[in-house]
Amino acid sequence: MKHIQGKDCMRFGSDKKIRWRSTYIITVMAFALAVSACSKPAPIDKEKRADTSLTTLEVVAVVQANVAQEITFDGVIEAVNQAVVSAQTSGRIVDLPFDVGDYVAAGDVIARFTDTEQKAGLAAAKARMEEAKARYAEANQQLKRVSDVYEKGMVAKASLDQASASQQAASARVESAEAELEDANERLSHTVVMAPYSGIVVKRLSDVGATVAPGSPLLEGLSLNHLRVQVDISQQHIGSLRRHKKARVLLAGGESVDVESMRIPPSANPATHSFRVLLQLPEGERADPVFPGTLVKVAFVIGQQSKLVVPEKVIAKRGEVSGVYVVSPERTGIEFRYIRTGVNVGEQGATVLSGLRESEWVATDPVAAAAVYKTQRYTLVSE
Repeated sequence: MKHIQGKDCMRFGSDKKIRWRSTYIITVMAFALAVSACSKPAPIDKEKRADTSLTTLEVVAVVQANVAQEITFDGVIEAVNQAVVSAQTSGRIVDLPFDVGDYVAAGDVIARFTDTEQKAGLAAAKARMEEAKARYAEANQQLKRVSDVYEKGMVAKASLDQASASQQAASARVESAEAELEDANERLSHTVVMAPYSGIVVKRLSDVGATVAPGSPLLEGLSLNHLRVQVDISQQHIGSLRRHKKARVLLAGGESVDVESMRIPPSANPATHSFRVLLQLPEGERADPVFPGTLVKVAFVIGQQSKLVVPEKVIAKRGEVSGVYVVSPERTGIEFRYIRTGVNVGEQGATVLSGLRESEWVATDPVAAAAVYKTQRYTLVSE
């Protein structure tokens, strides 16, 4: 047997110690893994239970509905009542209370002239009227006296005829005097010019101190109560518009206004081959005021199509994007989902182009749904 000495003996002892330490470390690690495996809890199944706050939310189903198929054109607002108010008598302007942009109510005084000449004419007409009445009374009494004498056979019939003619002439002069008096009153009334309808002053065409004659322009105004839209329609679309005769005006603020009537001319413009269609707007105040001369979009109905529709009130606005709160059928969760909407179809709501599927449920109150969405939680239940 070979004898181990010196450095070889020391190396043999060191290798033996290293092998012992490795065996110890492996044994400890195996024991730790075994203990960890024994203490691992039983698997838990995540089950989503309905949150009580979700059950109180009102929801509505996304449905497929037949909505109007529309085509959009540009139109121009114009006033139905727009006119230049002119003088109807002569005189000098002493009062012109309204200027450009002022609102004028129907019956307001918009101009006042000097009335000395008209008052003098009225006084003369009244005097002639009194004279004519006196002449008529005298002729009437004379006819009565001649008639009584004629019945007694004391005068010829020619005298009776002459008295009757005088009475008729006096009656005619009374009627003429009445007409002159009425004309004089009318001339005097024209020295005060009143607004024929409520509206806005567009132009002021005369000034205080100016002398006017019948026909001289004073003010130009228009009414905002009676408005219509003028649209030029190409001949390829006019057939569909004639069949349906239904349209709505899309205002800048998003409001949609159904037109009351549609006037389509029987012939096109020979130069442009287009039809100038007039759409009457309903009277009344609007959330988005419209003014003559402004551009608007007009949607004409040309048919029917099937679209996803949701009520307008369920849509939440987040800046320039729109979204809805979608509730799961089992009331176990709620999510906010961005959607792309189309046109508003009136009482049916708004069409949905993307982001939703038919039969999904959305919360009707976005504010209440947002509060539930922020506090929603799930309950973990083990098997």
